[in-house]
Amino acid sequence: MGSKRILILDYSVDRSETESIKRWLPVESSVSSLFIDTEESFPDDLINNDFTHVIHSGSALSITETAPFVEKAMNCIRKIRDKGVSQMGICYGHQLVCRALVGDQAVRSSPNGLEAGWSRVTIANNAMNVLGVRESEMVWQHHFDEVTELPEGSELLATNPHSSIQAFINYGQCLFGTQFHPEIDEETGNKIFLKDRELLEKHHYNVDAMVKQGPSLEAGKVFFDFFIEG
Repeated sequence: MGSKRILILDYSVDRSETESIKRWLPVESSVSSLFIDTEESFPDDLINNDFTHVIHSGSALSITETAPFVEKAMNCIRKIRDKGVSQMGICYGHQLVCRALVGDQAVRSSPNGLEAGWSRVTIANNAMNVLGVRESEMVWQHHFDEVTELPEGSELLATNPHSSIQAFINYGQCLFGTQFHPEIDEETGNKIFLKDRELLEKHHYNVDAMVKQGPSLEAGKVFFDFFIEG
C-alpha cells in the first residue's frame, strides 16, 4: 500500500473536529486540514492536490441552510468524485456529500427532531463482517438533519428508527458516510452532552442518564480504519 495523504475539511464552527478525527488516522500517513467557514477559505485549486483520502467533518451548521462555502464545497466534492479519490462524510459532511451528488432533495430537517445520545444503530447483514461489528452497536449522535436519498449505487450499512440512513458506502464513487460521529470517544462525547445540557433538556433528553451510557465499540478505530485501509 502506498503512503496515505489525507485531507480533513473541517466545517466545525469551533474548529474542534480536526483533532478529534486526526487521533484515529494512521500515524504513518500524511494528514493536513483546512478550516472551512467562508467561500474564501475553500481553495480554488484544492482539486489539483494529490490527496488519496478526503474527510468532510461534522458541524453545528444545518445542511438545510446554504452557508457561504456550500456551493464551492459541493462543486469540489463532485470533482473529487470524478477524480476517483476516496471521500468520507461525517454527519454534516455526510449530508453535504449527498446533497452535492444527489441534489437538495437528498437532505432535510428530521421530522423526528433532535437525535442525541449514545444511540443504537442496526448494522446491515452485508456490513457486519466487512466492518467486524455486531448487528447492533451504540454510537454518538447529535443532529437535527438527515439524509433521505443516497448517490446512485450506494449500499446502506447502518440504520435506526430515528434516521434510516445512518451509514452507507458507494464503491463505484469511492464514498463512505456516517450520520453518527465515530470520531467522538466516550469522555469527549459526555463532556459535549453536559455542555449542551440546556439544549438537550429543552428537547426532553435526560442528560444525567445520557452520560451514564457510552459506546459499545471503539467506533473511531472501526470506521476510520475501514475508510483508510478498506
